[in-house]
Amino acid sequence: MDIDIFCRVVDNYGDIGVCWRLSKELLYSGNAVTIFVDNLEAFQKIFHAVDPSKNFQICIFKNQKVKIYKWQDKIENYVPGDMVIEAFACNIPQSYIDNFTEKTVWINLEYLSAEDWVESCHKVTSLQNKGLKKFFFFPGFTNKTGGINFNKNSLKQNHQVLRKKVCKYTNLPENLSDRFWMFSFCYETPNLKPLLQSVLKKHPNAVFFLPESRSTEYLKKSGILKELKKYHKEAIFHEYPMVEQSIFDEILSSTDMNLVRGEDSICQAILCGIPFIWHIYEQEENAHMDKLNAMLDKFCQFTSEETGMIIKNSITSFNDKMSSPDILCANFNDFMIEYDKICQAAVKWSDYLYANDNLSTNLLKFYYDLTESKQF
Repeated sequence: MDIDIFCRVVDNYGDIGVCWRLSKELLYSGNAVTIFVDNLEAFQKIFHAVDPSKNFQICIFKNQKVKIYKWQDKIENYVPGDMVIEAFACNIPQSYIDNFTEKTVWINLEYLSAEDWVESCHKVTSLQNKGLKKFFFFPGFTNKTGGINFNKNSLKQNHQVLRKKVCKYTNLPENLSDRFWMFSFCYETPNLKPLLQSVLKKHPNAVFFLPESRSTEYLKKSGILKELKKYHKEAIFHEYPMVEQSIFDEILSSTDMNLVRGEDSICQAILCGIPFIWHIYEQEENAHMDKLNAMLDKFCQFTSEETGMIIKNSITSFNDKMSSPDILCANFNDFMIEYDKICQAAVKWSDYLYANDNLSTNLLKFYYDLTESKQF
């Protein structure tokens, strides 16, 4: 099957991260994938084979060919794929829509949410001009949604073997592989400092992975990183350039704790079965907090009420601009004290999600159900 995916890059790498991960899973299933993206520079950061100077290119990923177009407002003389995925309501060009055939299945891939209402909106039809139908597809954490992005054939690697690979990728000495590792990739926030301090309180010689990112720049420009290095000389603050998505996944899986932002990163952090803090993208009128709390409710189903409250307090306070340093330190200290129990909950949630179908499988099932029943 031919599948076209359209993506506008809004939040640095999150949007294209979701689309690229989905594309890879669709390729693994034997489909032909074409990606239309407006920011090839961002794409190249997570898939180095991309040439940002080209309007069209064919790249190879693990012996699979993927066609990549730079987004154009006018797309002429192009036959749309059997399934067209419009990621996050990015408004695909009308000139492209005009070439739809009676067999084109048009999917609006929505943002991930753990909120209950998405189950009732999943697969809902929206009538468009000329009798066309657009189907809303919601990723989520239950089997009543579209699921989340992951490779069903991936196997958890030996932890020490994985750490050796990560040391090589990021140019970190291998003799540091027995320390507590934390990955830090979020937005700019002063709440980073008390979090890192709480980790250091329990693990004075911790290794912090600081990739090329907004949060790493913030740590440097704010003076926080300089201060931490001054007073915590045993610790390692390891900066390194942006890596491809596949290597990013291995880094997440190799750590003891992950601080992540964005939809794609949080899904992978959860699947790792490792304690995490999610820095959610801020929205107007605190709408993001409803989304965050819904996700935490899903997570905390896999642990006791006491441990669940510690998880919720830590992650919600990290996302609250008004949180005082004292409250943050208390919450993060509790998180580190309860670390082993949080590990157990993280593994249980990961196992539950791996037991369900992933996003690409659910999309393909939906397509074939539609075409067999001729409902589009």
